[in-house]
Amino acid sequence: MEVTSFNFLYMLEMLLPAIGLCIPLKKRKHGMGKAMTIIIVGTCLLGVLPIFYIKYYGTEMQQGILWVESVILMFVWFVLIWAILIFSIYFCTESSIYEAMYIFALSYGVEHIFYCIRVLVEHFTGGIIGNKHPLVYIPCLAGSFLLAYFWFAKGTVYEGKYPIGAISATTTSVVLMGIVWGLSIVMDYLGYAHIHSIYAILCCLFILTNQREQMKRETERIEFSQKEQLWEKTKLRYEMSKESIAVVNQHYHDMKHQLMILSTMSDEDKRKAKLQDMESKIAAYDAVVRTGNEYLDTVLTEKKLTCQSNQISMSCIADGSQLAFMDELDLYTLFGNALDNAIEANRKISNVHERWISVQIQNKKGILLVEIVNPYEGSLVYDSNHMPVTSKQDTGSHGFGTKSMKNIVEHYGGQMVIKTEQNKYLLRMIFQNPHGR
Repeated sequence: MEVTSFNFLYMLEMLLPAIGLCIPLKKRKHGMGKAMTIIIVGTCLLGVLPIFYIKYYGTEMQQGILWVESVILMFVWFVLIWAILIFSIYFCTESSIYEAMYIFALSYGVEHIFYCIRVLVEHFTGGIIGNKHPLVYIPCLAGSFLLAYFWFAKGTVYEGKYPIGAISATTTSVVLMGIVWGLSIVMDYLGYAHIHSIYAILCCLFILTNQREQMKRETERIEFSQKEQLWEKTKLRYEMSKESIAVVNQHYHDMKHQLMILSTMSDEDKRKAKLQDMESKIAAYDAVVRTGNEYLDTVLTEKKLTCQSNQISMSCIADGSQLAFMDELDLYTLFGNALDNAIEANRKISNVHERWISVQIQNKKGILLVEIVNPYEGSLVYDSNHMPVTSKQDTGSHGFGTKSMKNIVEHYGGQMVIKTEQNKYLLRMIFQNPHGR
């Protein structure tokens, strides 16, 4: 085989699993163009460098080239290709150079599995089907991409990054991959490539599986930590809201006594001043929502006051007693996050006369239907779980808020649907036979 074709084929073998691992990652601005430039320039460079002496690999000496020199040249050739791929990953994705090296090590592990499969096929067919034969080569190329993307990347990427928690563990994996590569070179030279291929496949699968499980555990740890922080904030906000509503109610009782004083007040100026003061207090009391569920009243009143300060009209037709089955903090978290999202969407609408939120809670033939509707500009982008991707800078906590809502709804046996239609954002929660729980 010609050296140039070997260069290109090996580059392709390494590139496909690397692409599969990078697809779910966050990309840099113009990252794809930068990566393609590095790959094209790097491949051209490999074609003109005197690395063609690598064809002497596997022989002790040809035309005066010593075996040691061949190994050194071969090592330089490998390092150049690895460097091209590492920097392509680095400039394409929002990864540090360490993370790019780690992703490359994973892609090498995937590539090596399918390389070893090809070697074994060639050995057990007595060379009839070579390791570059299209019958085995093309399926292995496809398999390397599919394994990297569907089995590894899709299940481990969290918010556009690999959650690399333990540096010592990932470094160990990179070192092990290096050892596997070194042994493959030695065993191939000694004529035992087929024996090496068996334990190399097992070793690479073990490393990849171990890293996959570590990342899943790290994701669970991050989500638990975020949930704990969100829970503490929610409890604090809930207590503050209850105190605020109590103050408003106290003002209401005070106003009843002030009305009695007004009826006997003779000074007209003082009477007008007192009336203006009462009007401002009455406006606050107008925001108090009564649904028959004090916990729901707390969160709806808090958000209605927020709507008033942002010139958002909020209407509410709700039978709060239908939500009596739900824990008070779950109720506060669910409606707090939903209304926060609706308020945020309204703030982006410049015309204050087009700002509104509609809340409806009703039971239809044993099915509890909760709908929160608000105007929406733009289009939704969904993640792999069919949840909308937030446009906020704090993607961690805000994205988790939506996940938290979905988890709460499903905890009570319900379903949550989010969609946009006719410039309206619709959040629908459905609970079947909630009172039978």
